[in-house]
Amino acid sequence: MKAISNRLFTVSFSPETGKMDILRHDGRILLRQAATRANAGRGKTSTADAVYAHTVALNHVKDRFGNGKQLIRISRDRTTMLDFRITVTLYDGLNAVFIDSACQNPSGKPVIIRSIEPVCAISEIGASLHWPSAETVLTNGPMYYDAGTIHHLGDDFKEPQPYGPIKGGALSPEFPYPSPKRIRSWWHAGLFGGYHREALVCGFIENATGLGQIVLGQTGSEDFSLFTESVFAEGTELGPGQMISAGTFVFHVGPDPYAALEGYADIMGIANNARHHAIVNGWCSWFYTYEWISEEEVLRNAVYAARYLKPFGLEYVQIDEGFQRYHGEWEGNERFPHGMKWLADRIKDYGLKPGIWLAPFIISEPTEVFRKHPDWLLQNAEGEPMRVGPWPSEESEWARNEVPKRYCLDISHPEAQKWFYDLFDTVANRWGYEMFKIDFVAWSVLSAQRYHDTAFTPAMAYRKGMQIIRDAIGPHKHINDCGPGPVTVGLIDSMRIELDQNYGFSEAAWKQYFLDASSSAPAAAKRYGFHRRTWINDADHVCMQLLPLPQAQAAATLIALSGGNVISGDRLADLDPSRLEILRKVFPSCGEAARPIDLLDSDRHTIFALRIRKSFGEWTVLGCFNPSLTETVLKSIPLDRLGLSPKKTFIAYDFWMERLFGEITGSLELTVQPGSVTLLALHEKKAVPQVISTDRHVLQGAFETEDVRWIDATGTLRGISAGVRDSAYNVMIYQPEAIQWTQGGRSLYRDFDHYSVKPVGSHLLRVRLKFKEMEKIRWEIPFNRNFGLDAA
Repeated sequence: MKAISNRLFTVSFSPETGKMDILRHDGRILLRQAATRANAGRGKTSTADAVYAHTVALNHVKDRFGNGKQLIRISRDRTTMLDFRITVTLYDGLNAVFIDSACQNPSGKPVIIRSIEPVCAISEIGASLHWPSAETVLTNGPMYYDAGTIHHLGDDFKEPQPYGPIKGGALSPEFPYPSPKRIRSWWHAGLFGGYHREALVCGFIENATGLGQIVLGQTGSEDFSLFTESVFAEGTELGPGQMISAGTFVFHVGPDPYAALEGYADIMGIANNARHHAIVNGWCSWFYTYEWISEEEVLRNAVYAARYLKPFGLEYVQIDEGFQRYHGEWEGNERFPHGMKWLADRIKDYGLKPGIWLAPFIISEPTEVFRKHPDWLLQNAEGEPMRVGPWPSEESEWARNEVPKRYCLDISHPEAQKWFYDLFDTVANRWGYEMFKIDFVAWSVLSAQRYHDTAFTPAMAYRKGMQIIRDAIGPHKHINDCGPGPVTVGLIDSMRIELDQNYGFSEAAWKQYFLDASSSAPAAAKRYGFHRRTWINDADHVCMQLLPLPQAQAAATLIALSGGNVISGDRLADLDPSRLEILRKVFPSCGEAARPIDLLDSDRHTIFALRIRKSFGEWTVLGCFNPSLTETVLKSIPLDRLGLSPKKTFIAYDFWMERLFGEITGSLELTVQPGSVTLLALHEKKAVPQVISTDRHVLQGAFETEDVRWIDATGTLRGISAGVRDSAYNVMIYQPEAIQWTQGGRSLYRDFDHYSVKPVGSHLLRVRLKFKEMEKIRWEIPFNRNFGLDAA
């Protein structure tokens, strides 16, 4: 028996059985008798098979994760079919086990390799994962359109709709599946026993070669059958002497579900040199024009955005599908008579950044590439260009009636790679676009079973394509990925995370945000941990024109609390003043994702909290949503679920209702009206006057307030606030002693330079800041010894 240990785990491998165990620091089993397997052209092979002879080496390691120990085992196939190389790493400072699995072809001939199963701990081979008291499994879907599930153990599992798996990601299990007792997840899965109990997240942190999937099945009160697979393709070949990796698989343990999810995402981000700083604040054409966009319409919105929203943080104008002649010929069509470079230049003239939608792997039948270079396209089994599409099969009526027919660029072909590079070099460096939304990948490049270069897999092809894009556009332009971010992490800037539905009527728009398991709110909850760790989350656009004002406030608040891209999807010039003001209050993006407070309670999440930390103070912004359009809901939220002490008293201010909510101790009880949001700022109560909100931004001080301090010696509250020239907003101040006011006994307003002060409640003062020709106001409010506003 060979083993490595740190203060948290012991990993041991038996050369006699070819299986591995993982023990916790207290001797509890985490993983028992797990094998590594591969699915090759000649069948399944396992490190536990008698044909394998094992050698083990123990090493020390120092890399980006720190110092650690490694157990490296080589399993050589005596029949020279397929060898394994498996490296297990324990780092001194991480509560995680890293497993790297690879296969090598020791023969003199190419072999087919369909997938590697880095950790096979299924009951069918006498192995198991041990995680006591688990109640809930968090799953993930393959791409943006499937955000996964919050699955309660004991319930039957059904794979989410609408699209199901990526076409190239077929599992190769050796057990009954699909089954209502088997739970499938893509990329990672979480096992949770409650909000305040230790949690396990396991998954693939590198997916550059395979499409990582997990199947869990509960086999006892504390044991699970665990199947993991990195899927390649039916036609992937491993040449003589060549090696292929499954990508690193990690078991990460955290003290609670949030820490476990965030720690796993941190590891993924570090492993892939994640890009997670560039955020898009902008406008997109798709959600009210669909493909019927025009040059004139883009400019109309750009002019409006530059005048009314750019000062508040909007930067980008992104042109979506509909501008192109065909997929594969990306110059503008007849609705864009001046061309795409001209349009990018006009957008820049308004001080904005141009963005563009592309489906760069799709090649339509009328294009020059299809007509002149069919060898650049993915081929079917007969050696002809393979049709691609979102339809279920080529024999479906949908596919038969599709005009024009669509095909897919084979990115493994050297000449196709050059064409691909030249496309993005043109759009970025000659036309001048600075943001790129990449789409249509699940049913195109990821659906292939074979490539021109037979060593390629779908994940390799997609990552290769994204690498070419990044090389062509450079390091400073933004890539918004509508594909599987776990494959492209490190190359992309942001990723769509939610189901893309239509906004044709108000019911559909409301569903987009709250009513589906993959709508924006559940997606922002289930995938919140990835934000600013692996990429920037894109939880959808802010579309309000079809929604009543309370619903518009809720939709905008949700996207703002997601912390990622904030992109308007409305016809800007048609926004009424109320909706324009809502939109201004969510620009710019805050950059930090609110935690889903009800993460384990439901598959439709409605409570999000974000802790704001500034040099001058801390507060919590809490958004409580009611998706029902007919029923009022009551919510009871213990303060400790928000990370706040239940023994302290907090002042709550209701942002959208513009009122003091009251004092909170122990737990928060509130009523949320149908189709609305209650957005509160919670400040720990002080014995002196304190700022508790502003109405400039939904985070209520995070952007616009630069400093606030109480000067005890003079009884003065001072602050520095930033704003947009020729604008005004309010700062709300809580006064601990009740304000005594009677008509004639106190002035209605106190006027100062650039601001005024008015009592608006028994404990509430409103400071009106008027920026006029300035962008910063230093204000101070004198109080008497009883904390009343000085009348002098």
